[in-house]
Amino acid sequence: SFTVTRTWTFVDGCNNTSSVSQTINVSDTIAPVAPQAPATLNVTCASEVPAMISLTANDNCNGAITVLGVDSIASGNCPNSFTVTRTWTFVDGCNNTSSISQTISVSDTVGPTFNQSAPANTSATCDNIPAAAVLTAIDNCGTATVSVTETILAGNCPSNYQIIRSWIATDACGNNSTPVSQTITVSDNVGPQIIIPITSNIAVTCDAIPDAPVLTAADFNDNCSTIDTPVYTFTQTQPNTNGTYQIDRTWTVSDACGNTTTITQSIAVTQTTTVTELLKSSCTNENIAYILRDLLDNPDDVPTDAVWTNEDNVGGFTNGNTFNAFGITPGIYTFSYTITTGLCPRRIEIKMTVNTDCGVLPCESIIIHNAFTPNGDDTNEYFDIENIEDLACYPTNNVEIYNRWGVLVYETRQYDNNTRKFVGVSEGRATISKSDELPTGTYFYIIQWTTTDGQTFNKDGYLYLSR
Repeated sequence: SFTVTRTWTFVDGCNNTSSVSQTINVSDTIAPVAPQAPATLNVTCASEVPAMISLTANDNCNGAITVLGVDSIASGNCPNSFTVTRTWTFVDGCNNTSSISQTISVSDTVGPTFNQSAPANTSATCDNIPAAAVLTAIDNCGTATVSVTETILAGNCPSNYQIIRSWIATDACGNNSTPVSQTITVSDNVGPQIIIPITSNIAVTCDAIPDAPVLTAADFNDNCSTIDTPVYTFTQTQPNTNGTYQIDRTWTVSDACGNTTTITQSIAVTQTTTVTELLKSSCTNENIAYILRDLLDNPDDVPTDAVWTNEDNVGGFTNGNTFNAFGITPGIYTFSYTITTGLCPRRIEIKMTVNTDCGVLPCESIIIHNAFTPNGDDTNEYFDIENIEDLACYPTNNVEIYNRWGVLVYETRQYDNNTRKFVGVSEGRATISKSDELPTGTYFYIIQWTTTDGQTFNKDGYLYLSR
């Protein structure tokens, strides 16, 4: 902006002058003519914002004016959400200005994508569940974070269920990928396992049968769940012809999913055999019928109606329980009876030795049993003096019994272990009422007997009574 004064001066020959002037005022008030602004842009990521460029305007006075734009940024809620206002301002020499602007909107609305597929659906046992796979993802604008979640769908028992694993990728602006998932079907099909194994097969005699172990849930391990209390069962077969039988012990234990384990112990049992050999042989010239049961030391072990087995099919065997050797060929003959009750069935054998003409048999010794139990169980109920009833050998006898204070509580002649026998009851002396049961304790006996050859014997000792 300026003023121009233009003067014309006229001079004659004598230097006489005259002049005229023109004033020209110059003033620039016209702004540069700006170019058209670049079009508005909508992009997804910051990386897609175009680089800055220069634009040129035309000025009436200065001609071409070229400038770089200036960005003004309004931030959004994430790194890839903001607005850029890009402005170019053109100024001529007289500070006349003009400007144009471009708006660039950055908005990330695209979610990440996975680099891998989700693991295939699978099945697993409850103690072998695979670890979650590690998946990665890419994002159009940068990095992405992958998270995995598990959802449990209950089944019909604690160790049968489904695991739903879901992976999702998230970028910096919270855009999510399409989720991917894997279903793992978990099952428990293994029963509990015993910690210390039990011997499966045992062979013993019936008097050495081991006690059954007492198993509890603590004796078992399970791969997945709790264990119920073991259920114990017991069976026993009848002895076979060989005198053997079997005991089967079974423990059945279950876990929380109903898987069962059975522990079995089989015990092969051999009966014990009690062999009783008759001390007094029978003779072919004696017409004596022996009741086999009465030959035993403990006849009460065998029922009175027991039927014995004639192992050698010898004659003289009658009623299933009686043997008479009269007229029988000399030899050793076996009779057996099997007791099948109780945990220890056993076989009793009586071996009868049959001799030829025996003549007069010798007298058997008197044997005094110094303890008895008159308690009503039909066993050892009286004071037993063996063979004293044999009048052919011992024609007379006398028995006296005293308590510990020296009071006579029992006395008899011709003691015979039958009609005359001491059963622990008072015979009625001055200080003791008749028929009173005598108390448990120690007593003193005096026994006198004579033999057929006129000798007299005396025997004394202690007698033990218990009820």
